[in-house]
Amino acid sequence: MEVSHSVKERTIAENSLVILLQGLRGHRATVDLRDESSATGRVTNVDAFMNVRYVHIPDEVDIRATIEEQLQAIQRVRNFGGRDKGRREFPGPKHK
Repeated sequence: MEVSHSVKERTIAENSLVILLQGLRGHRATVDLRDESSATGRVTNVDAFMNVRYVHIPDEVDIRATIEEQLQAIQRVRNFGGRDKGRREFPGPKHK
């Protein structure tokens, strides 16, 4: 399971339903785009800056479980290295 690398993209995904679409990687789906066209096929990549109007989610996808899995993946990336180890994603105010 791949997670977005930029902080901005992860934040957008975490606060919207983009994480559901990211959970569709490997599934066959139909995506309707804003320019009135559509594409049907296997989802290989999803970013947070999509030009999508509607996604036909396959019947075999458990929406709640997919969202929870994606949120856990984002939290694993955010907490990589454990507490007080490595670079923090959202650093606090600088000490004087």
